[in-house]
This record gives sequence, C-alpha cells and structure tokens, in this order.
Amino acid sequence: MSSFRKAVLWPRIALMSLAALLLALAVLATPASAQSANIRSVTFYTVKPDRIGDFQAEIKEYNGILAKAGSDRYSTVWVSLTGPYEYARVQIYSKWADLDATIDKDPKLKDQQADLARLSTHIIECTSSWHREIDIVDPDLSLPDNGNEPKMIRVLVTQVRPDKYHDYLDLQKNVIFPAVKKGGATAYNFAEKRFGEPGPEFVSVTGFSSWADLDDTIGAEKGLGKEGYQALTNQVRALIVQSEYYVYRYEPDLGYLPAPTPAAK
Repeated sequence: MSSFRKAVLWPRIALMSLAALLLALAVLATPASAQSANIRSVTFYTVKPDRIGDFQAEIKEYNGILAKAGSDRYSTVWVSLTGPYEYARVQIYSKWADLDATIDKDPKLKDQQADLARLSTHIIECTSSWHREIDIVDPDLSLPDNGNEPKMIRVLVTQVRPDKYHDYLDLQKNVIFPAVKKGGATAYNFAEKRFGEPGPEFVSVTGFSSWADLDDTIGAEKGLGKEGYQALTNQVRALIVQSEYYVYRYEPDLGYLPAPTPAAK
C-alpha cells in the first residue's frame, strides 16, 4: 500500500500532456514490483455528477489498451468517502528521471498513441477540475508493502509549523510509528509532500477493512490507548498549523496492476 494521499493526469493542455500527464499520475498504493520506489504522484479528479459512468468507462478502456500492449505503467484508483467527492489516481516512481518517460516516448505504445490521446481527452471532459501532488514516502517510517491493497484507507494530512519540522519528525519516529506497529496495523505509510502543496506538509496513510474497524480504533490510537493517544494529541497540537482526516475506498476495477503471479504448485 505504498500509495497516498491524500495517489494521472488527463489535462487538456497539449497533446503530450493529455497522454503523458495522464500516466505521470500518481490515497494510495504500489504494486509489489515497485516496492523499492518512493516517489508517489497522486492526481485528484472532481468528476461531473452526470459523467461518472463515462469517466469510469473511459479509464477502463484506457487501461485495457495498456494491458494489451504489455505496458508497465501501473496505477491504482481510489474514491473519496469523506470531504469533496473525488477520484485519486496513484503511481509510484523509483527515480525522478522516470517521470520523463512519457507515454508518447514509450515504444510499447507506439501504435496506440491516437487511441490514448482520444481517451485522455474524453476523461478530462468528464471532470470539472483536477490537481496533482507529489510525495516522498519515508521507508523507515512506513510498514513494508505486502502487495495487497487495503479495502479502505484513512489519510491524515498535517501541515507542520516550519520551526517545528524536526520536532514533528522526531515524534513520528519515536512515538507515532512505534504506536502504529504496536497497534497491529498491516498497511501504513508516511510521506512528505514535495510538490503541489505549501510545505512542510506530511501525509500518513493507514489501511483498514471497513467502517466497523473504527469502533475499535486503528493506527497509533490503538497502539497507545485512550490516555496515551490524548497525550500524543496534545504534543502534536503544539507542532502543527492544522491537520485533516480523509477516508478513501479502493476501486480495483479502475486501476491497472500487474497480473497476479501464479502460486507455486
């Protein structure tokens, strides 16, 4: 679950952008083959209410072309269950140079350029707005990716006071992340936003299965207990400007990931 947040673009700028930015995309997940990657690009789409079906259909057709061509431009898609209704498309990169490898330069997709550009245009026409953010995931403050996407994720976006930057990271390292592990979380990652938002801003993503999981609490709250978590909250308040929680649901039918590896007999 190396994805998110808040995890691509189909902007109508130029033909290159239509196809290239689409998959220079980026709530919330990483295919197992990209576990060493930590540059996470996430694009958020606000879809017109009367175009949601078209939006989903165009994405599925786009992904079908990638799959038929054997493309390795993998991505996952998530839909918000809180805050503005939006879709988030996530892609992970190993190095910044990977972002230069646009679709129009991909030899595997040479014969599909016209279809991809057409679909990119149609996808953007279904939206009223979009924006992109790029995060750097910290592997030392994240759980290993097991290759399985959680059904839901809770995303915490925290804007930290500039003079408390290092204090917040120390708290994450020495208190928050150990509490997350103690609480038994199976999917968690911590990232710093690099582009797309004013900094310093951090994103913490915790996976869970259903709303019912929140009755028993998840993440650091579960690991610390009620009193311990309240003490942590008081510490955090002194270090930040603001923080917001969001919840997203995984949409497996809208993503494009490697085919499952057959189990050994």
